[in-house]
Amino acid sequence: MKLARRLSIATSVLVFWAGVASAVPVNFSLDAVTIVGGSGNVLQTYDPTLPLTGSGNIDFGLGTGTLTLQDYSLFIDLNLDGDDVEIKIENWSQNITSIDGAGNITSMGGGTQTCTVLGGLGSFICPTVGPAPDYVGPILGWPPADGAELLSSAVIDSGAQTITVIDNSNAAAGTITQFYSYTIVPEPSTGLLLLSGLVGIAVRRRCA
Repeated sequence: MKLARRLSIATSVLVFWAGVASAVPVNFSLDAVTIVGGSGNVLQTYDPTLPLTGSGNIDFGLGTGTLTLQDYSLFIDLNLDGDDVEIKIENWSQNITSIDGAGNITSMGGGTQTCTVLGGLGSFICPTVGPAPDYVGPILGWPPADGAELLSSAVIDSGAQTITVIDNSNAAAGTITQFYSYTIVPEPSTGLLLLSGLVGIAVRRRCA
């Protein structure tokens, strides 16, 4: 009888742990982008409009995960005199390699961006995306926070279920902040594992 109870306890703990310790699926979105400062007026518009939606998974125990977004185009207008470039984003992803105790994310980017000159200062912007004549380049990863100057950072708030990405490395462009959010998607299998664990614990208490 004691052995049965011990097995019941062990099974309950293992099942409960399996339900909470693995990567969880998420719905993911880019909700807003702000630009502050810089040497000129910058307007960014998105097609489709924000929020951009995607999906992925996050393993908070291991500090890893993968996040994706739908394909979209970013139009940049410098000095508010008409769009200068269109940047087409395809197969966007961030493959999270670590999340530290402060929530700082390090990741590797995936996908491509293609820049098209529309006029104005476009010929100066597109070379920053990729080499001429096609102006095709990779999606960059999110770098971890880089000290007191905070030229860049990607920070996850697991309580608010948000990710904030700051790029302050270009004085001409100003500080660009991207606001992402995610929601955890309940999995039927996870729910069953949790239920089984709770039932096992309840049975053990009744037998005690």
